[in-house]
Amino acid sequence: MLLVQENLIHPIGRKVLYSDLGFMILRWVVEHISGCRLDYFVADEIYAPLGLKDLFFIDLNSDLRQRRYAATERCPWRRTLLEGRVHDENAYAAGGIEGHAGLFGTAENIYLLLSAMLFDFHEGPSRKLFFPKTVRTFFQRLPNTDKSLGFDMPSDRNSSAGRFFSRRSVGHLGFTGTSFWMDLDRRIIVVLLSNRVHPARENDAIRTFRPLLHDAVMKALIGSAPSRKAYAPE
Repeated sequence: MLLVQENLIHPIGRKVLYSDLGFMILRWVVEHISGCRLDYFVADEIYAPLGLKDLFFIDLNSDLRQRRYAATERCPWRRTLLEGRVHDENAYAAGGIEGHAGLFGTAENIYLLLSAMLFDFHEGPSRKLFFPKTVRTFFQRLPNTDKSLGFDMPSDRNSSAGRFFSRRSVGHLGFTGTSFWMDLDRRIIVVLLSNRVHPARENDAIRTFRPLLHDAVMKALIGSAPSRKAYAPE
């Protein structure tokens, strides 16, 4: 496989970078240990226990007529307007199901999934799907970075989370315009699903819109919010 032929950019443990390739290899790990394909594993072990019916991957051979999808880019190399197909090129080439891309869903179901993780983080009255210690490990900021294991965390300047999410917040940004931010201290979750690449990816106005949206939400929820600098690092 081409994945294992890629050379390291930095020695292991020296620098933290986001990597699609790392999450694609993680898919292999999940499938090897579980003995089933990634989409079946997460559907059976995570989504079904939480009652989530609107989070799913789409195999490229799947029938798309049973659901409605937001269109993304008019793709130059696929020569079609993408609708109900994974946008990411690597995931598309791999069949639509990958560790770094390919998940479809609604804002409601994303919120419910994040809520379950947030409750388990605080050892609250959830369904205990995740071990609290495991969730805390994945939500722990990596030293000298704006990332945790699998998530973004607010940077000191120009964060897409805006000015008022606490330092102990986790988030994720999708290339097509999707995102969420979750404040672990205040227990606030903001989910934004847009198709900013429709009809073309050159539109990057969402970089300005995201922090404005998050600032407006936080001000509405907690009034005159202090900046995250008022919070001691974890």
